[in-house]
Amino acid sequence: MIRLDRYVAWTVTLMMVLAGVGLLGVLSLFTMLEQLESLRHEYNLQAVLRYMAYTTPRRFYELVPYTALIGCLAGLGMLASNSELVIMRAAGLSTRRLTLAATAPAILLVAFGLGLGEYVVPAAERIAQNDRARARAEGAIVNEFGHWYREGDVYMHFDLISRGGVLEGVSHYVFEDDAMVAARYAERAVYHDIDEARRYWLLKGVTESALGEAAASVRALPSLEWRSELTPQVLATEMLVQPDKLSIAELDYKIGYLARQELSTVSYELAYWRKILLPLSTVGLVFIAVSFVFGPLRESTMAVRVLSGLAVGVLYKFAEGLLGPLSLVYGIEPWIVVLLPILGCLGIGGWFMSRVG
Repeated sequence: MIRLDRYVAWTVTLMMVLAGVGLLGVLSLFTMLEQLESLRHEYNLQAVLRYMAYTTPRRFYELVPYTALIGCLAGLGMLASNSELVIMRAAGLSTRRLTLAATAPAILLVAFGLGLGEYVVPAAERIAQNDRARARAEGAIVNEFGHWYREGDVYMHFDLISRGGVLEGVSHYVFEDDAMVAARYAERAVYHDIDEARRYWLLKGVTESALGEAAASVRALPSLEWRSELTPQVLATEMLVQPDKLSIAELDYKIGYLARQELSTVSYELAYWRKILLPLSTVGLVFIAVSFVFGPLRESTMAVRVLSGLAVGVLYKFAEGLLGPLSLVYGIEPWIVVLLPILGCLGIGGWFMSRVG
């Protein structure tokens, strides 16, 4: 029986590898065509290829559940087409054991994906987005309206972010009881990380204005230390890297940071729970694949099975995107929203398996 388990697992693994290579190739092709349409300044073909290389780990990570789904569907489907599943079941291999044998490669794939998503994707994605933004903007991250940020009662505006995380055109607006009480402008700000006790931004070319009830005072300073929780890493996360491309640890820190500033954390919580529940979502899709092979797709061709896997993957992704805004609109807990499509997969798979049983 152990040999049969290994044979099933090996067949599914081989199909997962082929599915992963195929999906990654197609997605990379579309991404490259999209990037080639936006060539400008220093963002040339060489920069596009560098961007593609750095973002490959992220694309693979995003495809993990769908690779497991299609690989499992194709692997078990091939065994079914050759009547090997019938022989295995006749030899005493139960449907449950076949399911476990098919799920084992998916678990290994998820473990690899989680390691990639936690330790490789965030750093590679940050490099890719920084390089692309600076190449497109000739050395600085530029937004037509600048960049706004809030920390407590202080609202900040940066004209642009130069290389090395240097801020250009820094404006601070301090509010108390819904009224602005002070304003500050600095030509630039450079971050200094000396040690844990000495982390600050050094503002240069500073003009400070204090707004009183009767009068306002203005003073000019050559430089000024500005202590803040805001760091170049937080800025890079906020301005360049989307929540779903951060690691679990970075998401946890970002959620805490935004909560302390009384800002919305929903988008980061959704990304956090999607990463935490990635193993369960993958198992849910694999369960769908197994139930399809033993149920409605038992006599189908390989092409039909692969297309069915793609259709299920698209529907699952659509459900994720559709349910996500419910947290914002109706205040539903993000973990519930993320869990709903997973429970749907398990429910549909269980229904098909019960009919087979």
